[in-house]
Formats: sequence, C-alpha cells, structure tokens
Amino acid sequence: MERKDKMLNVRVSPRQRSTYERAAALEGTSVSAMLTSAADERAERVLRAQSAMTVSSETFDRLLAALDEPAALAPSLEKALLERRFENR
Repeated sequence: MERKDKMLNVRVSPRQRSTYERAAALEGTSVSAMLTSAADERAERVLRAQSAMTVSSETFDRLLAALDEPAALAPSLEKALLERRFENR
C-alpha cells in the first residue's frame, strides 16, 4: 500500500462538503478516500488524453508513406554532412 503522508487542502462550499460527507457515508468510506479516488480517475483520464493522438486511417497511412520515403536533404546540409572537418577533433 502506498504511503500517504502529504496533505492537500482544498476549499469547498458548505453544500459541497455536505454532499461529499453524505456520499462517503453511504459508501462506508472517508471523504478523503472518496475525493482522492475521484481525483485519481480524472487525472489519469487527462494524462491519457494528452499522451495519445487519434487520427483517421487516411492520415495514418499518409504518415507511414512519408516515413517510408524520407525527404531529400537540402544541398547545403548534405554538403556539411559530407565534409570531413568534424573528424579527428
């Protein structure tokens, strides 16, 4: 079990506090456990939504095709890469 030794204070209205207390009592849990569980679920959804991107199959196919055919190097970049000035330094 994860050690819980950090505190997080939140401000709530009297209505919110009453609602949370009643709901926690009905579930037989603490307000803290109920709120952290809800916050954990929400945070995971937000993080998952930001770590993945959904694109159409057409867009994905175009991306794969582009990766299969790398773009040509700009002449100046190709020349710089082929020069030997960076060797033996």
